[in-house]
Amino acid sequence: MKTLKTGTAFLDLRGDQGDPEKAGVVILPLPYERTSSYVRGSFRGPRAILEASAQLEEYDEELAVEIYRSCDGIATLEPMHFLTETPEEAIDRIREAVREMLDRGKFVVSLGGEHTSSLGPLRAFHDRYGDALSVLQLDAHRDLRDSYLGDPYSHASVMARALEFIPSLVQVGIRSHSQEEVRFDEAKKVETYYAHLIKTGKVPDWEDRVLGALNERVYITIDCDFFDPSLIPSVGTPEPGGFLWYDTLGFLRRLCEERTVVGFDLCEFTPIEGMHHPEFTLARLIYKLIGYVSTNR
Repeated sequence: MKTLKTGTAFLDLRGDQGDPEKAGVVILPLPYERTSSYVRGSFRGPRAILEASAQLEEYDEELAVEIYRSCDGIATLEPMHFLTETPEEAIDRIREAVREMLDRGKFVVSLGGEHTSSLGPLRAFHDRYGDALSVLQLDAHRDLRDSYLGDPYSHASVMARALEFIPSLVQVGIRSHSQEEVRFDEAKKVETYYAHLIKTGKVPDWEDRVLGALNERVYITIDCDFFDPSLIPSVGTPEPGGFLWYDTLGFLRRLCEERTVVGFDLCEFTPIEGMHHPEFTLARLIYKLIGYVSTNR
């Protein structure tokens, strides 16, 4: 593992607390973007979040700890770069990098560009835990098209590719999809919890249902358009009606209390020049989620 030599480390942690050999948590930036179909720029997302994280308070008022100490440090690895590889080659290279960190006993957080980058960590975690692993997708879109604009590795097809090796999927926050994607409901491989039903109170026990659908070990993939555009406007395909800050934190804290979150990724953040609150909010979300995981281990 190579620590970050240039740029910004998460929380700007250096020394032992940012040493990838000693830290319990490692953050892997994956600025991969090939297929964005509306607003481009997600390859810039990981660096923007890391830069904003230097402004976070290290003490968390909710958990009453300095989170990075509770997990023995948070190290930021050098970003992986993607030039001439095919999507399959890039995914496999990410998979091997994540597997190496898992072999070293690290809790891995991946910061992606477009959602396709999540396939590498998903493969690595499935290699480790097999079909006992549950995958939770927080997203505005189902991403279940067999291909989009002729590309089976489109960001709009990432979960269709994931379902070629994971047995099932739980989706929360969905509020836009094609008719084609309904075929997965009929196959009963996907449980989908729509934002409009949650937000209008028509599924008041949605958290119980989601938790009931998950195994003990859970991997989370977070597309930033899961959030309402009023909170995170900087995404490739913004959809109205998303989740807000305390809605999300309450659910994630309960999830970490009742299940074992083994890793997570965050992707599809497209920075807007001159607007800084989205990357700060996402940096805080990452820190909070690391805190929820570390204080429940």
